[in-house]
Amino acid sequence: MAETTLKIQPRTAGGSTAATALRRQGLVPGILYGRGREPYPFQIDVPTLRQALSGDAGRHAVLQVTVPDEATATPAILKDYQLDPVRDRLTHIDLLAISMTESITTLVAVHLHGEAPGVDQGGVLEQAIHEVEVSALPGDLPDAVEVDVSSLNIGDSIRLADITPPAGVAWAADPDTVVASILQPTTMEQIEAEQAAEAEAAGLAPAAAEEPEGGSEAPAPAE
Repeated sequence: MAETTLKIQPRTAGGSTAATALRRQGLVPGILYGRGREPYPFQIDVPTLRQALSGDAGRHAVLQVTVPDEATATPAILKDYQLDPVRDRLTHIDLLAISMTESITTLVAVHLHGEAPGVDQGGVLEQAIHEVEVSALPGDLPDAVEVDVSSLNIGDSIRLADITPPAGVAWAADPDTVVASILQPTTMEQIEAEQAAEAEAAGLAPAAAEEPEGGSEAPAPAE
């Protein structure tokens, strides 16, 4: 995995008012912690952060964080982040300091490639997971796990256990995890039948109309 340099600036830790003021300036507040160091409050502008996380590894990149007054960069990964639920805007990030000589467990992206015969047969390719947890030295982490789906027919699936991890990498997730599969095409009749079964199970199926005694015709109005 390629490493990315990220230059951060110190900030004065404060409450929500101070954090809101930073965001209005186009800055994101954050904390760098881990490996025995004191939590370091920092701020970073959005374009710089976006550029650092725009490589092939995306938000799973190993970052070389440069801290003012520190002689060497600190390797770190994006451990957590918060988004504004209304504006879908980044509001805070946590960076976890790591060692380049010690294995870590983290997420990497999953990319599918190849042409699945099952799709030509009318099936639907479904990617069950878009990230997978792995263990490796930071320098051995792949930008993404590439999964070849060119052998999948309708009804077939690929599980994590079917994939050989990249050199130096071990799967940290359940080996039975389904990564991709080819689903049977769904017809309108199947959809309607499923909806009717769900409605019946929920007690929402329409009751059969009851006929009045003596036939289905309504009685004539009295004159």
